[in-house]
Amino acid sequence: MKKKSKIKMFVTHLPLLIFCRVQLEKPAGNQSHRFQNTLIFLLMAAILILPVPQARGAFLESVAIDPKAISLANTVTANPTGITSIYYNPAGLSQMKDGTYISLGLMPIYIQNTFKYDMNPNFQKFHDVHGNDVDDPVDGKEATNEMGRIGLFGKGRDFQVLTGPVLGFSHREPNSKWTFGFSVYLPYGGGYSFEADSPTKWDLKEVYIQHLVYAGPAVSYRVNKNLSLGVSFGLGQSALGMSLDNRAPNALTNVTKLLGDATQGASNPIFDLTVPLPLFGGGLGPYERAADLSFDMSDDFSPSYNLGLLWEPLDWLSFGANYYSKVESHLSGDFTFSYSEAFQRMVAWSGSTAIMQISSMIFDLPYEPTKAQHGTITTDLQWPQMVNLGIKVKPISKISLMADVHWADWSSTKETNLKFDQKIQLLQLVKYFGYTGGAYNMILRRNLKDTWDWSVGAELQVLDWLTLRAGYEDRQSPTRYEYYDLQYAIPDMQYVGVGMGIDGSGTGIKMLQDVDIDLALGYMWNKSYTVKAGSSENLNVDQLGNYLYYPYPGLDVEQKISFLLAGAKLTMPLEVVTGLLTRGTDILRPSRWRSSTSTAKAITLASPVDSSAAIVYNMRYKNSYYFIEDSE
Repeated sequence: MKKKSKIKMFVTHLPLLIFCRVQLEKPAGNQSHRFQNTLIFLLMAAILILPVPQARGAFLESVAIDPKAISLANTVTANPTGITSIYYNPAGLSQMKDGTYISLGLMPIYIQNTFKYDMNPNFQKFHDVHGNDVDDPVDGKEATNEMGRIGLFGKGRDFQVLTGPVLGFSHREPNSKWTFGFSVYLPYGGGYSFEADSPTKWDLKEVYIQHLVYAGPAVSYRVNKNLSLGVSFGLGQSALGMSLDNRAPNALTNVTKLLGDATQGASNPIFDLTVPLPLFGGGLGPYERAADLSFDMSDDFSPSYNLGLLWEPLDWLSFGANYYSKVESHLSGDFTFSYSEAFQRMVAWSGSTAIMQISSMIFDLPYEPTKAQHGTITTDLQWPQMVNLGIKVKPISKISLMADVHWADWSSTKETNLKFDQKIQLLQLVKYFGYTGGAYNMILRRNLKDTWDWSVGAELQVLDWLTLRAGYEDRQSPTRYEYYDLQYAIPDMQYVGVGMGIDGSGTGIKMLQDVDIDLALGYMWNKSYTVKAGSSENLNVDQLGNYLYYPYPGLDVEQKISFLLAGAKLTMPLEVVTGLLTRGTDILRPSRWRSSTSTAKAITLASPVDSSAAIVYNMRYKNSYYFIEDSE
């Protein structure tokens, strides 16, 4: 697994290494200042070393791909973002300059997700054997995630701040209509983790879901001065990981606890040979832990394609259109189901006598207790096809106004079906609660809905070299109220962004020569969103039925979530970077220090020089010198 993970990381970054090496021996010229080189080097090092956040569209769609897009709240279909147009609209590559260019950047993301739980006064509480109310320990509790979470090397990893990359290349021969590009980007991603004893643990302790395009070649063609077409292809990796504790707050589990407590300590010879006491091995309380589940899955080859059009009929008017294909992923990985002692006692009770064992076999109940089950888990995951339409107008020369409409085919996702390579004891039991998915499958109904989002943006060119930007996006959630849960669902969100673009060649600052800079800040949030008790079959229904899991019956669940984003990107000719690498290679070259490879020069001596260990690099004879060039 470790070797496979290293190969995946190497493949992801291989294009950068190859592309830079192609021109490594070319002279750098004088255009790179020491400050500029240092800045480029730090960005490149950070991109190659820092983890890439990999994560689901309803979860986090088109958020951290480019700083210009962040500042305009994704209103960029008709206003290309440079090399990252490979994702937003590949026809925008035609606006890149002649020659070979590279974009490098970083985008930190901070996620804060808070859940609050309050018991609905109309809920009929469970009772113990003495008739007292059984209170839910989650009632009145609140929890906020501690860390962001990503999939890295096949496992979930926690980071306080997630960091996304900007990485891409473009190339066009002088006067050519063709522009070629390559990019690495993250169209979907997100995740977070909570403390082990958080009240969220019954539906979510840790989660990440992601799709990373690790190789995105593209080409655009300028049909004429007004029209460009583009296409890109994506080789992607999808990944999904999760962990949670399991409890079963329903009337049937409460009955097992009532009967178990009522028969505790009882003994009868007939019962000992048929149905031993205490019943159900003591039973399982409605708020007791039954099991916990954890898994990590991935699909390292999930291809896609992207079509784009950019039409600029007038100097002040542009139209853009983009189609992003669906992505079908077939994920597989490892899972662990761990069982509580109370659950193990119940299973042991089911096989404690010959009659009980035969009955369990007939009804397909587990009767051999185990602490844990391990094995292979698989699932199919589909990322939706999407269409973006955009317009850009310039009412005056210094101002550009943009608007976009975004459609995503989320309704193609009907359910989440986690498939196991063995019968799961917990699933064998939940069929008696009404679940019909079988002992090999965990099926959660999703029935997502299509989304129609809109966004607007504006650019103000304050100076010839400075452009200010701002944008707003209204983001709709594809999750239906009746299927809401904590694992994937994100409510409707508001998104604002601000930023600036700097044309380095126009500043007159030597250290910024040939470098364009994009900077951005973004903030995305929701208003308080509450799922009322009994509303969602995946969260808080309070009755038995064909539901897999509903850990919070009777509770009103309130969610508040926000994302703080930042971004910085440099775009420059590739020679600027390769010049830096050339000088760095020269500095590290061992031949600069090893005297054995230096060229020896000598002055003719009149007579032999006595060779001794005390004189190796410098020898004097009658005021003449023998020395080795470059020696210390």
